[in-house]
Amino acid sequence: MFAWSPGEVAAPHPTFTARAAIWRDQRAGLISIAEAQRRSAAIGAVEAKPTSNGQGTPGKSRPPVARPRHERPSPNESRQYAQPMATTAARDDRLTPNAKAFLQVLRARCGKGRETTITKGTAGNIMARSTRTIRRYLVDLVRFGYVELETLRNSRGMHLGLIVRITDQVAPFYEEARGLAKWLAATPRAIFEPFKSVVASRNKGVTLLSSKNQNQIINTSAPLKNADTGQQAARERLLRKDWAKAVPRS
Repeated sequence: MFAWSPGEVAAPHPTFTARAAIWRDQRAGLISIAEAQRRSAAIGAVEAKPTSNGQGTPGKSRPPVARPRHERPSPNESRQYAQPMATTAARDDRLTPNAKAFLQVLRARCGKGRETTITKGTAGNIMARSTRTIRRYLVDLVRFGYVELETLRNSRGMHLGLIVRITDQVAPFYEEARGLAKWLAATPRAIFEPFKSVVASRNKGVTLLSSKNQNQIINTSAPLKNADTGQQAARERLLRKDWAKAVPRS
């Protein structure tokens, strides 16, 4: 009645089968003992309980849903503006659009110079991006030669921020002597005549009066050749001056 029969043997548990396969691999030298122990312990481990999603119901936590672009807040009002800069970065397909916009902000912060001090946190607040995103922007700008970075330290060696310097690729061409010389050499002489309106062609080197802030009407009623410059005329002018001082004023 209780005789054993092969058909009544139950199949091994899936957990046992998986662990046996792991230790077979370890015995064959495919994995180490530590790795086999880790895999074997992970098979029978109890899964963690699901956390709440913030709405009172259990479930997996989800990252916040990004706000649509047209519903995002407008930037704060600012009087900051960018100085002249080349369009090389704007035409560089290796940079992302946000990296190009960040380069324009850095150019504006430099003002009339080529250097500014900033932190990644401040840049993140300006661009409404995380510090890791700002780091990616800076890595791309440094990689392609648009900016140079230096760590700002105090007297004790503590890091205070970053010193950002823009290169010649960002500055306009006329700020560099070589670029300005190339432009002057390539510009025809008939087009480049900056002093044509103030220098007369018949009188070389003579600057004419401007019609906006100078009076070009010259009084020619008393020519210099008729002026009396003798000693008698000088004596008469001196006497008139002394007589005017002697006259009492009411």
